[in-house]
Amino acid sequence: MTGSERFEKRRQALERLFKHLPVRSRIAADPIEIPHRYKDPREIEISGFIAAVLAYGRVDLFKACIDKILALAEGGLYNYLESFNAKRERPRFEGIYYRFNTEQDLFDLMLLISRIVKKYQSIGTLFQKLYQSKDCDIGPTLSRFIAVLREMLPSKPSRGLSYLLPSPASGSACKRLNLFLRWMIRNKDGLDFGLWKTIPPAKLVIPLDTHIIRISQYLQLTTRKSPDWKMAKEITAVLRQCDPLDPLRYDFSLCHLGISGACPVKQEAKKCRICVLQEVCFARSD
Repeated sequence: MTGSERFEKRRQALERLFKHLPVRSRIAADPIEIPHRYKDPREIEISGFIAAVLAYGRVDLFKACIDKILALAEGGLYNYLESFNAKRERPRFEGIYYRFNTEQDLFDLMLLISRIVKKYQSIGTLFQKLYQSKDCDIGPTLSRFIAVLREMLPSKPSRGLSYLLPSPASGSACKRLNLFLRWMIRNKDGLDFGLWKTIPPAKLVIPLDTHIIRISQYLQLTTRKSPDWKMAKEITAVLRQCDPLDPLRYDFSLCHLGISGACPVKQEAKKCRICVLQEVCFARSD
């Protein structure tokens, strides 16, 4: 089999996966469910940012924390942040924490978002202002964005807050921020929102979670071992060959193949035999 034949076989398998997965039924098991609760684009954006940066660990646990934060926003999320008063709001965060993110971390995160809203009107306004079309992908813009956010913090960020605001400049895969960018930039399709029109989806880089890493290695989309920015770019480059304009179209399907248990860590012959990717998977169990 020639290289072009292998590529076409893989592309067709990814297309089958994309068409096979019932997206709507999987949204509830994904952090994107949180911004789907909102109608106002400004609140979709804000809730999406909060949901994405805190999307680590078990879905039910981080959603419970996010729900507590969002419950503070009486009168609407955007209005709450537009009129955010640090002295008034700090006591309301007592008892709200998630794993190694303390209540101070979560308060500082909301204070930061409120400063963005007050200065730039929205997260999207700031991010798109920093975007340069000459960049080969979204990485340089994301690095500039994180640099601006860190400058807006009242003090040096704690270790927990720094974890929520990684940068490609330091080599991080920036999984959760790339997830947020996918939601905001990919065209509206019932899953993602397509709110940021000035940035083409072709510039996105895949959110590198454990399922994407594992399944990408099964499909030989990457030769790298370390889950860093370079691995994310390498996987994205292969997906971009399959769909140059929208490489992250396959992200949700690949990720939920793992989340759903259809592709378990320990291969099961029964599941492998019915998998739409079996012909291009190098880890399948026969």
